[in-house]
Amino acid sequence: MRLTIAALGGWLLLATATHTATAWAQEREAAFLAGTTVACPGCNLAGANLKRRDLAGADLSGANLEEATLHKANLRGANLSGANLAYANLNRADLKQATLQNADLTGAMLFAADVSAANCSGAKLTRALMGDVRLIRTNLEGADLSFADLGGAKMTDARLANATLTRADLRLTALFRADMRGVTAEGTYFLAADMRKADLTGAVLRESNFVMADLADANLSGADLKDANLATANLQDTQLTGARMPDNTVHP
Repeated sequence: MRLTIAALGGWLLLATATHTATAWAQEREAAFLAGTTVACPGCNLAGANLKRRDLAGADLSGANLEEATLHKANLRGANLSGANLAYANLNRADLKQATLQNADLTGAMLFAADVSAANCSGAKLTRALMGDVRLIRTNLEGADLSFADLGGAKMTDARLANATLTRADLRLTALFRADMRGVTAEGTYFLAADMRKADLTGAVLRESNFVMADLADANLSGADLKDANLATANLQDTQLTGARMPDNTVHP
C-alpha cells in the first residue's frame, strides 16, 4: 500500500509539473504574439502571422515557426538557431546579421530577403525559394541548398565551403569572390552567373551548366567538371590545375 501511495504521489507531482510547464509555455507564446516580448526560445509558433513585426534581436532559437508568415518582418540580429522555419514566408524580410545556424528552412520563401552577414551554417534550405535574395558575406558553410531557387541572388563574398547545391538554380547569380571550396553542385544551373575570383577548389560540379558564366580568375583546381557544360563560359585566367574536365580528362 505504501508503494502504491508513493507511486501515486510521484505521478501527481509529475502531472502538476507538466501542467505548470505547459501553462508557462503558453503564457510565453501569448506574450510574444501580443508583442510584449521578443524572447520566445523553443516556443510553438507554427502558422503564426508575424507580418511586418519588429523582431530585431529576438531570441527564437529552437522555436517552431513552420509555415509562419514573416513577410517584411524585421529580424535583424535575431537568434533563430535550430528553429523550424519550414515553408515559412520570409519574403522581403530583414535577416541581416541573424543567426540561422542549423535552422530548417525547407521550402521556405525568401524572395528579395536580406540575409547579408548572417550565420546560416549547417542550415537546411532544400527547395527554398530565394530569388533575388541578398546573401552578401553570409556564412552558408555546410548548408544544404539542394533544388533551391537562387536566381538573381547577390552572394558576393559568401562563404559556401562544403555546402550542397545539387540541382539548384543559380542563374544570373552574383558569386563574385565566393568561397565555394569543396561544394557539391551536381546538375546545378549557373547560367550567366558572375563567378569571377570565386574559389571552387575541389568542388564537385558534374553535369552542371555554366553557359555564359563568368569564371575569370576563378580557382577550379582539383574540381570535378565531368559532363559539365562550359560552352561560352569565360575562362580567362581561370585556374584548372588537376581539374577533371567535361570530357573526363584531367587538366595538367
